[in-house]
Amino acid sequence: MAAWFTVAAPLIPEILRLARPYFTRAPQQTNAAVSDVVAVQITELQDVAAQNAESIKVLAAEMQKTLATLQEASMTLEQRLRHARRLSLVSLAVAGVAVAVASYALAT
Repeated sequence: MAAWFTVAAPLIPEILRLARPYFTRAPQQTNAAVSDVVAVQITELQDVAAQNAESIKVLAAEMQKTLATLQEASMTLEQRLRHARRLSLVSLAVAGVAVAVASYALAT
């Protein structure tokens, strides 16, 4: 006999117990039981849909706040960028004047 069989033999009843529900038919339910299950499922789905709608409203409100904050931050950064650009242009002009003065001083 194969060596694997001695290892697997104690597990066979457990494997059969776990596999049996997949290969056996469920008992037929009556129409009343099926309609009760369907009614319960419909109620559960409606409750979940209502909860989802509320969650979507909350998420939309939070997203709107986030977008407003991002727009404010964007405007602030644009102002800082304009200020930095002006400062760099002024620095460039001062450097140009300094080069002109230095070349004039060296020429004379």
